[in-house]
Amino acid sequence: MRCTIVGATGYAAIELIRLIELHPQLEIVSLISDSKTDEKIERLYSFMNKNQYPVLTEFSMAHIKEVETDLLFLATPSGISTEYLKQLTEWDGKTIDLSGDLRLEKTLYEAWYAHDAIDSSIQAQATYGLTEWKREDIKNSRLVANPGCYATAILLGLLPLLEQQMIDPNQIIIHASSGLSGAGKTLTEQTHHVRSNENVRMYKQNRHQHIPEVESVVEQITGQKVVVSLATYLVPLNRGIMATMTLQPLVEKTEHEWQAWFSERYQQESFIRINQADPEIRSAAGSNYCDLSVYLDTRTGRLTVVSVLDNMQKGAAGQAIQNANVMSGYDETLGLTQQPFFI
Repeated sequence: MRCTIVGATGYAAIELIRLIELHPQLEIVSLISDSKTDEKIERLYSFMNKNQYPVLTEFSMAHIKEVETDLLFLATPSGISTEYLKQLTEWDGKTIDLSGDLRLEKTLYEAWYAHDAIDSSIQAQATYGLTEWKREDIKNSRLVANPGCYATAILLGLLPLLEQQMIDPNQIIIHASSGLSGAGKTLTEQTHHVRSNENVRMYKQNRHQHIPEVESVVEQITGQKVVVSLATYLVPLNRGIMATMTLQPLVEKTEHEWQAWFSERYQQESFIRINQADPEIRSAAGSNYCDLSVYLDTRTGRLTVVSVLDNMQKGAAGQAIQNANVMSGYDETLGLTQQPFFI
């Protein structure tokens, strides 16, 4: 399948390039960057200099058609993807948008992202790309909204419990930490080395844009309305997310029974692992796996679910390739079975 990446110089795009090179059925035919047009990506990133890549090109529908693109990845920031999506409405290829521009309906998007929303008719055509929970819809879709990194980690831990009404939907408290690559390539004060190194910094308390994403998807999939409390932190790592969810169970199980229940629910899922050891980001970094750990506090009666994944893989590019496999009828794991970096 012939692939084009828009926003080809960003972190998510670099990860997409790496994964596509490992994929036996995907081929890069164009790399698009409106800000770096006519540059060679191997000159921007010297580690790519042993491979031959297309010269960076400005976006146009004529070019998309000229290179015979089958699958387009939008690895562009929220608010930017919308401008490209407007031009793709009559195109008959497949598109996976890694930004947030297709994840929320108009009112929520404009309230949480502070950008003008894409036309509702376009947003309504998009399938939310949480692969394990939307697989059948993704198979028949030509437009996929790749989930946010925090939202992916949180939803994979919460949805089984909410689907079976095993936790109180009004008592969901989440603390989630992310590596700095989740903030994107553009330098800010809070991602500057002097500010971020040897530091843990809370940001967007009660106003992170993945809050309405989680709440909307839960209601869509389970029919339940939830209100999520989410505290987010930047930690001095390049990649990785750990989301710790404190929950109030509505059924009685031992900790071992909770672990066994999660294992049974996800036993057919290649990229979900139920962890028997204490969670750590290294166990998932560089891979498309999501590790879930389950703890029961017998003193308080509360359940803790910890979700760990790589924000650049399962939280972005890896899940995009997973969705591309599903959309294209390939084995879902194709090009994605590499083990974590760990060391």
